[in-house]
Amino acid sequence: MAEKFFIERKSYKLISDERDVMLPMGLTNQVEEWCLNNNITAERAPQIFVQTALGVTLWRIKDERKRMWFKLRWE
Repeated sequence: MAEKFFIERKSYKLISDERDVMLPMGLTNQVEEWCLNNNITAERAPQIFVQTALGVTLWRIKDERKRMWFKLRWE
């Protein structure tokens, strides 16, 4: 898949898969609980260090329908 530029601050630039969804890091527990309750498998994208430095989390939902549901709820 294609890459998408998400955010840049100072010397950090977050680029990942275009299907990923970026949310504030403070929502991580709520997102994980919601996904568990709704049978959605959401993985954290691999750039954990950069995400932490920028205060965001990239979520990767491989199933397209479930990704749309996720986006409707969280974006």
